[in-house]
Amino acid sequence: MNPFAKKFLGVGIVCQLAVLFLPAQTAVNFGNLPLWFEANHGQVDATMQFIACGRDSEFLISPTGVAFVLGKPGGKAAVAQMRFVGANPGAQISGGAEMRGKINYLVGNDPARWQSEIPIFGQVRAEEVYPGVNVVYYGNQQRLEYDFDLAAGVKPETIAIRFDGAEKVSVNLQGELIVNLDGREIIQHQPVAYQISDGARHEIQVGYKILDAHTVAFAVSHYNRSLSLVIDPVLSYSTYFGGNNTTVAWAMALGTNDDSIYIAGQTLSVNSINASNNIIPFTTTNAYQTNFQGGTVTGDAFVAKFDSSFGTNLIYCTYLGGNGDDAAYALAVGANGNAFVAGVTESTNFPVKKPVIYQTFNGSNLSGTFDTLFKEFPDDAFVTELETNGSSLIYSTYLGGESSDAVFGLAVDPVGDAFVTGVTYSTNFPVTTGAYQPHFASVNNFYVGCNAFVSEIAAGGNTLNYSSYLGGTNVDVGHAISFNNGYVAVAGSTCSSNFPTINYVTNYYNGHLLNGLTNGNVNNNLQNNGVFINDAFVTLFQTTGSTLTPPLYSTFLGGTNNDVAYGVAVDASGDAYVAGFTTSTNFPNTTNGVNLGGFVSTNTLGYLATNAFLTQIKWNGTNPSIGYSQIFGGYGVDQANGVALDAAGNVFIVGSATSTNIPVTTNLIGSLSPTNASYAGYSDAFVTVFKADFSSLLYSAYLGGENNDYGYGIAVDSSDNAYIVGQTLSTYFPTFNARQKTLSGGGNYNESFLAKIIFNPTAPVLTATASGTNVLVSWTPVPMEQFTTNDLGLETGTNLLNTNWMVIPSLPVLTNGSYTYTFNRTNQAQFFRFYQN
Repeated sequence: MNPFAKKFLGVGIVCQLAVLFLPAQTAVNFGNLPLWFEANHGQVDATMQFIACGRDSEFLISPTGVAFVLGKPGGKAAVAQMRFVGANPGAQISGGAEMRGKINYLVGNDPARWQSEIPIFGQVRAEEVYPGVNVVYYGNQQRLEYDFDLAAGVKPETIAIRFDGAEKVSVNLQGELIVNLDGREIIQHQPVAYQISDGARHEIQVGYKILDAHTVAFAVSHYNRSLSLVIDPVLSYSTYFGGNNTTVAWAMALGTNDDSIYIAGQTLSVNSINASNNIIPFTTTNAYQTNFQGGTVTGDAFVAKFDSSFGTNLIYCTYLGGNGDDAAYALAVGANGNAFVAGVTESTNFPVKKPVIYQTFNGSNLSGTFDTLFKEFPDDAFVTELETNGSSLIYSTYLGGESSDAVFGLAVDPVGDAFVTGVTYSTNFPVTTGAYQPHFASVNNFYVGCNAFVSEIAAGGNTLNYSSYLGGTNVDVGHAISFNNGYVAVAGSTCSSNFPTINYVTNYYNGHLLNGLTNGNVNNNLQNNGVFINDAFVTLFQTTGSTLTPPLYSTFLGGTNNDVAYGVAVDASGDAYVAGFTTSTNFPNTTNGVNLGGFVSTNTLGYLATNAFLTQIKWNGTNPSIGYSQIFGGYGVDQANGVALDAAGNVFIVGSATSTNIPVTTNLIGSLSPTNASYAGYSDAFVTVFKADFSSLLYSAYLGGENNDYGYGIAVDSSDNAYIVGQTLSTYFPTFNARQKTLSGGGNYNESFLAKIIFNPTAPVLTATASGTNVLVSWTPVPMEQFTTNDLGLETGTNLLNTNWMVIPSLPVLTNGSYTYTFNRTNQAQFFRFYQN
């Protein structure tokens, strides 16, 4: 358990210049580079242990505060000291989240005075500044921010901050602290805190309290002093979803018309628990399959649908399987709200309806020959369309040949045609006339060699419009597929040096030029003492009528080590956005992107260190090209598992990381503290969002608890809210507005999670109007999902600086679309504000 059980966080500093062309309330843009901290090796006064620099500014950090040196164009610098009153001058201060680069000062002609190889850090931590109080400094886009960690029982009132050298300090109408300094302003945004109670998040009102013209403290409203206070992560809701045994959600999608939330995966659970910890069935009563069907490894596939409000109202949850093991790896939603789900099954009685591929063997509908070595039938892929309420099948079909087959990616077009990709070991996998690659190309298909495939099933499951192998002589796997405006992008991994490349971005395989070879028996994929090396691949098709054209392009994507693409999204222009992981130090990495740092710079860790990557492959109608390509991560095992686009072209990535130093912004997610770069367990899920022009990050954060957490699927709604699913073993995974607040299996099994992250949360606005001898205080409800139902209350006071606000005991009734309180007029000034229960 973290010894600092109470956290009071969320203070930020922005330096501003009050000049003719820069309004007082407009922050200076220091650029998009992240703020870093360098250790003081004699660059400045020895009392300052760390330095951070912005444009026209310098921050000097000591155990008891920060000195600011603010430049002024054409004028002298202004200096101020932010000092923690009564702080411990012997507080231990150290750098954390060390970054890759070094700083060198080679000034003058005396080498003895040069400073070189000075380390830089992503954060600085000062321990025991006050008894039981730590301070953590970090930054983003040239903003210095700092948080306080308070041990249990320590009051926020312990902290007092004095700004020496300032003219005055004040609080503006937005609750921001304004420090006036020689015609400039230092702005600290309003701190925000919340507490976790019974698995739900409750916001705590907090603001600045002016003590004198130069000193400020914190005023905190009602809160449980035995619980922690943490930074506002704009987490709309987060819930476990599982049962009494292992449950994993592999995929998610949103309804095209109503943003209903769909998830799919695999489960061994026969029951679950609700928000009150009551045992309930895993499935809903209206489900297509309400009883667990069988399997001992993955169990049954499952599909669940939630409403769009908070994700707590489960519309349906159904098993989908037979007497063997089944798993759903891919999911999409049609325009009619039907769920399309695909994966793998070894069940001989998997539910089928209007099957496109219907083969029988020994009385079984499962395609394939009994394997005498493994004592089982080989797996088949399956594709199923569920009716919108989950109670019946539109169609369901096996898809495969005599050996093992699986679907890993699925997309649906507006008319309901389903496009799938995956892997097949079958030499007789179904292919259609005119297929781009009609024959199995791998040399050995006995659980060693395999090809990817691309198939299109007509709307309603009436026929197989298109089906083709896609691969070379070794191991090829299609992991993801995306449809948009007639384009179909497929991404995956290949060990085949003769994987079909056409109109390629690069014809390198593992960093070796293949001299244009796209066919034949080139077999140099065994590198590094016989270890198979993967390259990512990306292939773009286009629809024509009821089938697919030959690829517009097909290309390798990688370097000299392992590279795998797990996610792809295609936009309306045919540009493909590919995400995955790489161990290659020479993976394509453009210079026009975001300098995120933390790249794997050597291969000393072999295959144990990976970075995530995002690559944009542009399509101009004739040729592909790399628009940008970025490696990001830390020094552990980090990989991107899913990618989604919003309407503006912003790119949302979900994945998992064991690194403690992946790039994060300050708007962190969940109950995690940025004191350790927000990393919580051995593996955490992460969400990273790149701006459409690739100039910077919108946000990047970990999401997880004290144990292993993995993010697998991601979707984005029209308001840029991100929805992610994955699996967790953490008993303290951050939950909020949760349908299921705890692990059903008591921490003994993996459980799915579902979370929604609000990018631009809205808030209700109070209005006060006179009505005769009364004052009417009202607000119109808005979709403020970071608050639970009836979580907001009203307080009134006669002094803005007074912390003893009076709580209005009961909530008003919603009338004519607004909540309204009626107060008698008084001769005193009267103020009103929200609080959260």
